[in-house]
Amino acid sequence: MSKISTVVNDLRNGFGAVRLGSNVKKVSLTFSKKSDNAGARYFLRENMPRIQYNNPAIQFEINKVQESTVAPQLTIEFANSEVKTISCSRIQSSEICKQFLAVTTEGGASSS
Repeated sequence: MSKISTVVNDLRNGFGAVRLGSNVKKVSLTFSKKSDNAGARYFLRENMPRIQYNNPAIQFEINKVQESTVAPQLTIEFANSEVKTISCSRIQSSEICKQFLAVTTEGGASSS
């Protein structure tokens, strides 16, 4: 298998490779380079590419800030103007992804 095939296969099949509902409009990740932001940094590197690849219609925004007082968070905006925020402070990227998927796929915000 070629290197490109391997990368595409990983994007299509890895943890977080799921198509989200049309009710999800925007996903924003905010974090600083502080040590308790490691989970957010790993989420950005490990899970976010799969989510983006499988959901090209959703807008993604990454905010890397210099201030060490900024708490890492993942914000999801829905079509019905509802906003959900997941605190990413001191949790692993896999847990951030689990919480993200719970909010976006299991009725976190209904498209009413």
